Formats: sequence, C-alpha cells, structure tokens
Amino acid sequence: MKRINHYLLWFLNLQKRIEKIMRILKISTLAIFLLLVPLGVSFAGGTGGIPADQALSLDQVQLMAYPALDLDALAEEDSWREEEGLPFRFAAARDVNLTPENSGNWETLPDGRQLWRLRIACPEVLSLNLGFTGYRLPMDATLLMYSADQVGSILQFDADDNRSSGQLWTPILLTSELVIELEVDADDREKVILEIGRIGCGYRYFGEDFSNKSGLCNVDVVCPEGDDWREDIASVGVYSFGGSKVCTGALINNTAQDQRPLFLTADHCDIDVNNASSVVVYWNYESPTCGEQGGGTLEQYTYGDTLLANSITSDFALLELVESPDPVFGVTYAGWDRSGDVPPSAVCIHHPRTDEKSISFEDDELSITTYLVDVGPGNETHLRVENWDMGTTEPGSSGSPLFDPDHRIVGQLHGGYASCTQALPDWYGRLSVSWEGSGTPETRLSDHLDPADTGAMILNRYGAIDPEPEPLPPGEMDMSVALVAPNPFLDFTVVSYHLNQPAQVQVRVMNILGHLVRNLGSFEGVEGDNDNIAWDGKDDDGRPAAAGLYIFYLESLGQTARGQVVRLR
Repeated sequence: MKRINHYLLWFLNLQKRIEKIMRILKISTLAIFLLLVPLGVSFAGGTGGIPADQALSLDQVQLMAYPALDLDALAEEDSWREEEGLPFRFAAARDVNLTPENSGNWETLPDGRQLWRLRIACPEVLSLNLGFTGYRLPMDATLLMYSADQVGSILQFDADDNRSSGQLWTPILLTSELVIELEVDADDREKVILEIGRIGCGYRYFGEDFSNKSGLCNVDVVCPEGDDWREDIASVGVYSFGGSKVCTGALINNTAQDQRPLFLTADHCDIDVNNASSVVVYWNYESPTCGEQGGGTLEQYTYGDTLLANSITSDFALLELVESPDPVFGVTYAGWDRSGDVPPSAVCIHHPRTDEKSISFEDDELSITTYLVDVGPGNETHLRVENWDMGTTEPGSSGSPLFDPDHRIVGQLHGGYASCTQALPDWYGRLSVSWEGSGTPETRLSDHLDPADTGAMILNRYGAIDPEPEPLPPGEMDMSVALVAPNPFLDFTVVSYHLNQPAQVQVRVMNILGHLVRNLGSFEGVEGDNDNIAWDGKDDDGRPAAAGLYIFYLESLGQTARGQVVRLR
C-alpha cells in the first residue's frame, strides 16, 4: 500500500499504460511519453490520467451519503465507555455491504481497461476509513482511495495487499467525502473480490479535534525530557482497529532477535482472532515542537495480522504484524525484563487520548498489587504507579509499555485514575506474570518472546535509530539547487547546485514519503556552480527505483536545499 500525492496520480497510472504499450511496440518509454502527452492535454484528476472528455465527472459518480452523526449521543456513550475502561473510540462504525456489483459506476477506458468508482460521504466528520471485509485483486489491478476534493494524500492498493485474511482495513483520510477507484483489465474484472463492510466516520480524529485534546500536563516526546529515551520512544505506536477504536502498544524484541514484528498491547483493548487484521499501527505520530501537543502526521503505518496470545489475568495481548515496519521509519524493538523485580522508578511512553506521543515519569518505587487495589501484594498480577511525577496517562494510553530504569518493558497499561487534574494511581499488567500466562502458547508470552527456550530473564532493545549525519562546521552558507537534468530521466540525472563558498555537501535521494532511497555520499563543493552529482536511478541496494517523483536533499554547513526529479521506467 502506498500513500501518494494527487498531482502524481495521473502520471503514475499513465505510466502503467506506457509500460504496457512499450512492451508491445518495443520503443522507449520517453518516446511514448512524448507521443501520449502533448502540451495542452487536460486530465481529469482521480481517473488515472484519462482525458476529461472520456470519463464521468465526479458529480456523476454514485454517492453513498450517510446521515449526520448524533454527536450528543456519541458523547454520552463515550463518557460511559471511559468510566468502564473501554478502548477509546474515535469514529462511529457503519456496517454496510458495498461492492462493484451493487454500487458505483463502471466505465470502459480508451485502452479497454475497466474503471469502477464510488463516492462515500459522512457529513461533517473529521476523517473516514474503510474496512474491506472482502479484498483480493488480480495482478495489474489498482485501487485508489482519495478525498473527493482531491486535497491531501491518495491511498493506493494493489495485489501486493492481498492477505490470507481476505480483508484490508485502510488508514484514515482527513475528509468527509472520499472516492474509491478501481482499475482492472477487462479480462480480470470477474477475478476481483472487493466488499466494503464497514465505514469509520471519524468524529474525534486522533486527538486533533481540539475540543478533545489531552491534558496540558502531558509531555511531548520531542521535548528534552525524552532525550534519554529516544530509541525506546521509537518502539511505541498508536493503533486503530475495527475502523473505530484506538489504543497504544509497542514493538517488542524476542530472543531470536530476528525482527519478527511482535506488538505488545493490552487485552482489554479487545483485539481478538477476528479483528486482528483490522489493526493499523501508526509510527512516529509525534509533535514536531516541544509543547505543541499537535502537528503530528499519520503517514507511517504497518498493518496487523494475527493475535498470537492474550490473557485477562495480566491484561496483555501480543499481535504479529503483517511485516516489519519500513526501516526508514526508524522503529526499534523494545527490550524486556521478566524477572519480576520491582522497579525503583518507571517511564511510560504512550498516546494520551490518542494524541501525539507523550512520555511520563514516576520517580518513586512501584508496588505489586491486584488490579485497582492500593495495598499489595494481593494476587500480584499488576505493578502500581502511585502517581506520576511528570506527565500522566489518559484514555487512549491503554496498552502502552512501562519501562524500568534499564529501558526494558516490565508491563503494559491496564487502567487507573491518573489525569492532569488527579495525582492518582495507574496499574500495569506485569510482564513476569504474562510470561507464563495460563500455561498455553495462546495465553503466555514465553513461546513468542523466547522461541528458542533460552531461559533469558532480560533482553535488551534491538535496532537503533539511524544517527543524524555529523553536523558540519557552522558558518554563513548560501546554497541552492540550480537544475536537475535530464528531468524526467531514464538512466541517469545530474543535480547542479550553487555555493557561495567551498564546502562539503552531503547528498541523499528521498521518495515522496520521505523514505531514503539512495545515500549518494559527501562531495567537495567549490564556490560557484557545481554539477558533479549524478544519480543512476538505483537505490542503496543497486535495485532500479520505481517510476515516480524523487527529491534530491542537499545539506551543507547547517543549510539544506532540495530539487525534484521524475524517474521514468
């Protein structure tokens, strides 16, 4: 699944047709591109580059509009849910049955391919997401999802997103009306399985509804207080499930240290074998500025797949994600301690009210108790935090990891009474209790976190955030990208830049998601014009990069410059 910008939509879809024609006619992509895209041709956005007079306008595409939400009733339910300790809800779920057979519009494109589109709207909501309870696409089919006003990102899916569950649950789009667009070869139309079973109408989009922001005592992880915890912070993510609810969790290491994508959260978040595939974990959802408690992005995510183990006793759930997070996300695998020792202090990294990631500190020793009981040891299933010395937790923080001073997880948040207005306790299910659970692989952590049965009592974090490039010497620098040519390019392109003084220049190639594609290294730039940096269109592993837009990122003496280039294939 890819998230792309609208102005690239026509190009990326047209490129598929170019490659198909190229294989038939055995001529260059660039030649065909010039033949097919003369100056003055207008394109209908969201139709894969089909000329505007050959496709239905969006207002002619069927609209499935649903009634406005009863926000007062939802607020009353949410208040009750919060009192009961249920997962934080950000969207109202509408169960539907929409397929290309019973809704939307089919069209035949000039090249014979089939195009199906459908509009969906929930009035006055903050976001929309879809649950495809039936999903299987043939090769070369493409499914797009984008805002009807064509502002913001486009979600793109294809056969690579086919899963054993037969389902696909999408990330959110910040819109109240979206368009679904399926393009498929005519011969493959009958092979498509596409059923929308749920629409999530988001009325509290991940805390960005400012009437529902978390308390001001929360501490953004970007603040200096988080400096000693950067690599632990990177293991924590907020996740949605069922298209309507959210909790927090963490990627956790195992003794094989094989980057198996194991995700620890709370059992009371209600993940089960039926809805595990609806999980979408968002990484690095953080404020860009300390104290902002806002401004984060949801551009980096990984899908859930399987519930491996859970137990109500210590309130843990362990999921396996579809794949390990993209290395560019810088996500780490948290360490753990199952010894059962009582931590002398603790840190919680979490998403309060599913806002941007926060960090909380308890400077005093914890205690062992029964859940929601102040005096221990009781049944010894939980660690009790007396009160937070800095920060707090809130609904949405459920499932977040509790770290001991040695940066190892010792539990996950079950619940409690803490808030910015109340210095009251929180309780965390103990990892040492979850280790053996109820004695079966489905109710304990040991089989999954220690697959080789090493007997390890502790395990350190795996992976690390790529270090920032060494800062270049300070100085007054004026740097600009003068030209990238050829642009578009097939085999190579050269970036030219201008410096007002000799300096070392570090150069990277990034894709439109901000992922590193190629580190071209450092160059000795001279005063004036420089044109000595070429890119052959390959990534750091020597593989040809996909067609699309790329950004040259230049850095020198604390200054940066950027240049864009389109790669053809």
